[in-house]
Amino acid sequence: MAGVYKRGETFWGRAQRDGREYRFTLSTKNRGVAEKRLRKWLNEMDDSAWGDKPPRPWSAVWERFMREHFPTIKPNSAKRYAVSLKNLSKALDGKNIQNVTTALLSEFETLRRSEGASAPTIRRDLACLSCIMSYCEEWEWIDDGGNIIPAYMRRRRRRGLKEAPGRTRYLSEEEEAAVIAECSEPCRTAAIVSIDTGLREQELLGLTWPQIDFKNLTIRTGTKTKSGKERYAPLSQRSAQILERRPRHFKSEFVFYHPDGKRIARLNQAFEGAVRRAKLKDVRWHDLRRTFGCRRLQGVGCDKTSMQEVSAMLGHSSVAVTEKSYAFLDLEKTAQKAAQNSRTATE
Repeated sequence: MAGVYKRGETFWGRAQRDGREYRFTLSTKNRGVAEKRLRKWLNEMDDSAWGDKPPRPWSAVWERFMREHFPTIKPNSAKRYAVSLKNLSKALDGKNIQNVTTALLSEFETLRRSEGASAPTIRRDLACLSCIMSYCEEWEWIDDGGNIIPAYMRRRRRRGLKEAPGRTRYLSEEEEAAVIAECSEPCRTAAIVSIDTGLREQELLGLTWPQIDFKNLTIRTGTKTKSGKERYAPLSQRSAQILERRPRHFKSEFVFYHPDGKRIARLNQAFEGAVRRAKLKDVRWHDLRRTFGCRRLQGVGCDKTSMQEVSAMLGHSSVAVTEKSYAFLDLEKTAQKAAQNSRTATE
């Protein structure tokens, strides 16, 4: 028995083979197109070339992936996967998961580059597909070892399909003073607190007064963090004094708010304007958080802090992440020492 039926506005297909019933979305609102796709799928299913693994339409694959995987990940990760699924569907709609070959991956990469996608973005899309293929192995929809994505990405890395190098920009004390002088409120206060606490942008802008312990000079982040874990960030005397002077909204607990009391979502535009007026180059909001980490590790304006302590303050998933993110400081130190030795030798 085989046929098409509607769920909401979209047509789905159903078919029975070897006593098992298969249901899958046909990703169309048009009955004629749905019936055509169902016939194609049935023909492929009956083709002996598929062996004991019936073809699985891409539409059925991504739907089950979303249903089973999305509840296990963070909302931001789910949003990123949703974007990748939309991109992947440009190449995989109307195909089966068994159609994923090196040739198809190459076609997808070419398509995304023609759309202006960067290499890191394409890698994220392929990483999403790799995760899907791993699920398909677990579901026994493809053979074990059928996930060809990791090998493809390793080969393509030599030809430019690699992650962008990590940023290393952080502010000197002079640069900080220059940009802060150009900031207006509430951007000015937010920028100072970001440098002093290392809070992520959304941790900072979602901050409420009950989270701040002025007596013990700490900020409790809560669990709505990138890692999903609560932590305590240090609060400097400077930031504590600035925050204590900040007016509170009569009906909102947010520290950074609009006139109606709603939280401020972003400060990028205001900060970018301040950076331009300060005539600084290549400075982004996240560089303020990196400035906090660098100063703690270097002991600039504070006691020098260990890598383990900085990792905990920043809320990184492991010390290894912190070491990788701040490895450039060792390179800077080595370069500075070499330059100093060179000057000494020439004197």
